[in-house]
Amino acid sequence: MDRRQVTLFSPTLDDMIAADHPVRLFDELLSAMDWSAWERHYVQVHGQPAIHPRVVASVLLYGMSQGLRSSRRLEWCCGNALDFMWLASGRSIDHSTFCDFRTRFTAEIKDLFVQIGRIAMAMGMVRLNQVALDGTRVLADSSRHGTAKAETLTERLAALDQQIEQMMAQCEAADRGDDDLFGQRVSPNQLPRELADLKRRQTRLTKALKAARDSNSRAGKVPVADPDSTVMPNKEGGYAPNYTPLAATDAQLGMIVDTDVVTGNQEGAATLATVDRVEQELGQKPQTLLADTAFGSGENLAGLRQRQVEALIPLNQRADSADNPARRPDPTEPVAGEDWPKLPRNPKTKKLDRAAFVYRAEEDRYYCPQGHAMKFTGLQNKGTAADRRMYRVYQCRGCPECPLRSECFGGKGRYRKVSHDRHEPLREAMDARLASEDGKRMYRRRSWIAETPFAVFKTVMNFRRFLLRGLEKVKTEWLWACTAFNVRKLIRAIARLRVKIAAMA
Repeated sequence: MDRRQVTLFSPTLDDMIAADHPVRLFDELLSAMDWSAWERHYVQVHGQPAIHPRVVASVLLYGMSQGLRSSRRLEWCCGNALDFMWLASGRSIDHSTFCDFRTRFTAEIKDLFVQIGRIAMAMGMVRLNQVALDGTRVLADSSRHGTAKAETLTERLAALDQQIEQMMAQCEAADRGDDDLFGQRVSPNQLPRELADLKRRQTRLTKALKAARDSNSRAGKVPVADPDSTVMPNKEGGYAPNYTPLAATDAQLGMIVDTDVVTGNQEGAATLATVDRVEQELGQKPQTLLADTAFGSGENLAGLRQRQVEALIPLNQRADSADNPARRPDPTEPVAGEDWPKLPRNPKTKKLDRAAFVYRAEEDRYYCPQGHAMKFTGLQNKGTAADRRMYRVYQCRGCPECPLRSECFGGKGRYRKVSHDRHEPLREAMDARLASEDGKRMYRRRSWIAETPFAVFKTVMNFRRFLLRGLEKVKTEWLWACTAFNVRKLIRAIARLRVKIAAMA
């Protein structure tokens, strides 16, 4: 049809969207949610009624699901893209409205995330039989060149303080001149723009200086623009300020059942809190938790056992039991000479790893690859200043004449020692579980369950960099993204279900 063709009956906005367009199901699902908590933020007294929060939230979530995150791009879509125009009912929404909206409703977006999870659970699309927990790295909104040490920040702050004092003196002199001329100050409650900018810089530098002094980084550098972020290796290579967002993903449909964001390499510390939140919000704890070595601390294994959650988590620097000749039926017998090259080595020292020594809990002793018993000799307090713990030490007495002595340990020591903390029985049980055929079969699923959401976030949803700064705002932004991911998953599953039902009719 010609662009200038006049029609007798003009098509409505609804006519322009196909009946099976996904935006219709997107709107249908979100319209069924409870928005009362959002509505309480609005008090209508005078003027034009506010746009309902469901409409703004729907546009934000739909845009994220399509890889559109920029507030200005969303504003453009609301006036030019038919699906966005239909979703917003033809309303024009300013980009500043989108910016304010996604940081204003922190508790409410969490409630919406939980509502969607409960609906999926009621439909059988979330079962919590298997949940995979994993983390990734996403760039912070801070330049990798904008980092500084505490000494540099102290110098900058001192220079800025001096500049502010000079500016304050100039302002006071100007105010006195205005008083003499006009009899009263002009704009007494508002700082001049130049001074306000300096105050903002002072606040930002003060926060960065505190973060630098508290930093555990060897370099001691922090991003000035976003001190909550941490300089870490990028997934794409190089170093830059990053956050570590986490997602717990259910195996049934691949929906996310819990989210969090941590700084640095602290994924493991969030494990037990994740399990507790899933139970609190969905009314049921995961039956099995799959995770990688970053989550395999002794405290996590003990906490999961206490919560009666089966864990399948390989432990860091533990040799594969199936390929380890030290795991023999009778540890009192020596490992065959032809199998000595297969004994696990420590990647740093190149000597025999602790995995080459077999522990028997009923005897409370280790056995070395030559079958010598290693008895308990005492306790030793080891670890960092922030994480001190007691270890049980076991020592072998057959080292002087051992043919593996040079491969076992070096230096001036006469006897090989092995130690473990109170969680060692749980680690041994985990090794045995992962070495079983059932454990291998179940753990093979971890990769695609846990890592598929991150692939969708970064390739389909264009989520490679946070737009907001500060840990709390970043957590809210990640929650928005995970909610959009779940809505996207759920409407596709519902659409497939409706097609099947229609085919059966």
